[in-house]
Amino acid sequence: AEFHQDFVFNRDLKIKISGCMNSCGQHGLAHIGFHGSSVKAEGKLVPAAQVMLGGGTIGNGEGRVAERIIKVPTKRVLHVVEWVLNDYKKNAETNENFHAYYDRQSKNYFYNLLKPLSDLTNLAADEFVDWGHEGTFQTAIGVGECAGVVIDLVATLIYEAEEKLQWANETFRESKFSDAIYHAYNAFVQAAKALLLDKGISASTQNIVINEFQTHFVETGEYSFDQTFPELVLQISKNEPTEHFAINYLQEATKFINEVYQRKNLKPVLV
Repeated sequence: AEFHQDFVFNRDLKIKISGCMNSCGQHGLAHIGFHGSSVKAEGKLVPAAQVMLGGGTIGNGEGRVAERIIKVPTKRVLHVVEWVLNDYKKNAETNENFHAYYDRQSKNYFYNLLKPLSDLTNLAADEFVDWGHEGTFQTAIGVGECAGVVIDLVATLIYEAEEKLQWANETFRESKFSDAIYHAYNAFVQAAKALLLDKGISASTQNIVINEFQTHFVETGEYSFDQTFPELVLQISKNEPTEHFAINYLQEATKFINEVYQRKNLKPVLV
C-alpha cells in the first residue's frame, strides 16, 4: 500500500496469503496469492512462499483457481507484489483487468519475470529467518486452524514432486540432461512416497519407497506400467544421460505425476 496507493481501494484486485497450502486464507482464489513453504540452500532450510497468480471470482457465482508460478524466500514476498503490480501498471492495456492481463501475458511470462527473486545464491543472513521469528527456520506439522495434518503432508509431497518435474523440464531446456534426469527421478520418488504415506506406509529411503510402491500399488493393480516400478524408475542407473534417454524418462515421469494428480482430483501438471 505504501508504494501503490492507487490499488488500496481497488476491489477488483485481491491479494491473499496463507501459512500453509490449505485454503483457509483463500490464496488460490486471489489475483495474487501466497502460501507458506520452504526451499533449501547451503544445506539449510529457507522459509519460502509459493506465488500464485490469476485466481479470483469472475461473477455469477463462478471463479477461477490461481496458478502456481514459483517459490521465493518469504522476505522477498513484498518484492513479488511490487514487481507484479509495476508490470501490471506498465503493460496492461487500456481498461484491462488483472485477469485479462494475466491471461494475455501467460504463466511463463510471470515465471520469467519473478525468477530473479527465486535465486538462492545471493541470500542475505536474515532470509534464513522467517517473518516474526528470531531463530533458525524449521518446518513443523501441527494442529492449527485446521486438523488435516496427514492430508497436508501428502499434498506437500505431491506438490514437491510437481516442482521437481518442473525443474527437470527447465534443466532439459538448458540441455543439462543429467540434471533433468536426476530431477525426474526425484519426482518419481516423491510422488510415490506421497501415495504410500496416504496409505499409512512409511518408507525411510528412496529404494524402500520404490519397492514399497511396487508392492502396495502396482502388484495390487492400482497402478500399472509396462514394467515393474523399480525397473521404470531405476533406468537412471542403467543408461547414459543422453538427450534421447532424458526425453523418454521425463515423459514417463510426467505421465506418472499427471496420473497421481488426476486420481487426487487435482489439475494435471504437465502434458
